Amino acid sequence: MNGKKVYYLGIHQNMLEPVSLSYLCFGALWYEDNNQRYIVGYGFGENKIEVLRQFSNHSSCEKCMDPNIVREVYRSIRDKQQKQDWSTRLRFPLSNVFRAPWKDVASGWYIVRSRKIFPLHLSAIHKKRYRIWLEHTAVCESESELFAFIEKVKFTHHVDLKLMESSGGTLNESE
Repeated sequence: MNGKKVYYLGIHQNMLEPVSLSYLCFGALWYEDNNQRYIVGYGFGENKIEVLRQFSNHSSCEKCMDPNIVREVYRSIRDKQQKQDWSTRLRFPLSNVFRAPWKDVASGWYIVRSRKIFPLHLSAIHKKRYRIWLEHTAVCESESELFAFIEKVKFTHHVDLKLMESSGGTLNESE
């Protein structure tokens, strides 16, 4: 490059925000160097996008009007988040073993879904006699993503799983 970076601001409607599981406006600010894209910042919703717009209000920033490029930026962010979600491993406090909903649940592997409708959060939980581990998490937008997560857990850990739904602190086993 000639020393001056060109930044790009791209905005796209109806992209899944993985924390709230809402479809919101997505915006990203990035630059490219040696055919590599470097994301400077991103956000969901009008307030976060307005902050990106303020950073992009200088002469070396261009608006990206190609929705395919903005979707590529979004997908690269989500792919990194999915890798991080898969590698999440957290031990719950010992007291959780003795409280609902886990006190009446047998030792084993469980998939807990945050709600019945998509999109949803999934958690792979390994309950031992006196320990509960959150092994993996995922955000799923479809049934195929849900089943892919379950199959990946089964394959990785060589286990049978029970699918559980979480509602108000209780676990409900489902088929």
